[in-house]
Amino acid sequence: MNHQEAKLILQAYRCDGADAADPLFAEALELARLDPVLGKWFREQQALDERIQNKLPGVVPVPPRLKADLLALQKVMRPAPWWSRRLNLAAAAAVIALALAAVLLVPQKPAALDAFRQAMTQYSLRGKDHIVFASHDLTQVQQWLQSHGMPSNLMMPAGLPGGTTHGCRIVDWKGHRAAMICFVLDHGEHLDLFVINRDGMADLPATGIPRFADAGGLHTATWIDSSQIYLLMSNDKTVLEKVAPKAEG
Repeated sequence: MNHQEAKLILQAYRCDGADAADPLFAEALELARLDPVLGKWFREQQALDERIQNKLPGVVPVPPRLKADLLALQKVMRPAPWWSRRLNLAAAAAVIALALAAVLLVPQKPAALDAFRQAMTQYSLRGKDHIVFASHDLTQVQQWLQSHGMPSNLMMPAGLPGGTTHGCRIVDWKGHRAAMICFVLDHGEHLDLFVINRDGMADLPATGIPRFADAGGLHTATWIDSSQIYLLMSNDKTVLEKVAPKAEG
């Protein structure tokens, strides 16, 4: 037994000597008798315990109804029956399943045509890197686009006589790829034509009749065919109306 163990035991020793014959304290008492430092600490500890004991009042009688009152306050916790626990687990599982179904079964909102129109104005207004492939030959432009995975059946607006291409690029937008062809007309008017596959696009016009709208400070015309969406942009509305396809009849 070391000093720390002896101190721990002797802290519980009653100052009236009632524990003198208890074998539990014998070794600690013997160590305190032989060790001057431990003995001094033990005597001071006993003196402190005695002073505290003298200041305490006599034995306080236990109220006769204390036990009954304590038992009355005790809250008895009964475990839920097994069938109730299973019902709760089943209900929780059903809620989780319904939440997952709501996420998985609700169709994802397809790319909005209006959002596409707004996004493409940034490329039409771009000064630097406006085009990636430069050519005044529309056939070469279409061949370049086709070699980069774009469809070959792009239908150019019939109202582009006397104009020439300036070049093209491919635009990536929300998992879709759009071809952009830049045109410069005889009088210097600038138009950009964007062509994108119509699959997965919402808010499409019901027919191939052009739909005109303003976006980002530009005038736009949008029309569709069986597989593609066409978006034509210009800062001159009059030129745009002349070039865009006309309604049949």
